[in-house]
Amino acid sequence: MILGIGVDIIHLPRIVKVVKHSRERFARRILSPTEYQEFFQRFPKPTDAIQQQQEILYLGSRWCIKEAVYKALYPIHKLEWKQVTVTKEKGKPGLHIINGSKHGIHRSHVSLSHDGEYAIAQVILESKD
Repeated sequence: MILGIGVDIIHLPRIVKVVKHSRERFARRILSPTEYQEFFQRFPKPTDAIQQQQEILYLGSRWCIKEAVYKALYPIHKLEWKQVTVTKEKGKPGLHIINGSKHGIHRSHVSLSHDGEYAIAQVILESKD
């Protein structure tokens, strides 16, 4: 049974503006501890334009997916950013939600797409019933 569906779209230049002021502060605010560690291993310090684009896509994608998860559960449950970790499973995005079963989540599905200045995510959360 479908517990919730959430969709979010983000204009990536918005992330560029936020990261310009404080990359570390923004990462600490939205990323789970696992994602935070992965982020700084992959992007210790952006050295060129390609790395900067990859960094923005990483942060923007996580923002977008987490917003979609929030929307899928709202108003019954209000998750915080750090309760959701975006994973990669067989090349596809996946989710680990802290206390997900407590919120009735049995299975999750994530779709992410990006083109140019935009990223869009859709999340479907299923319950056991």
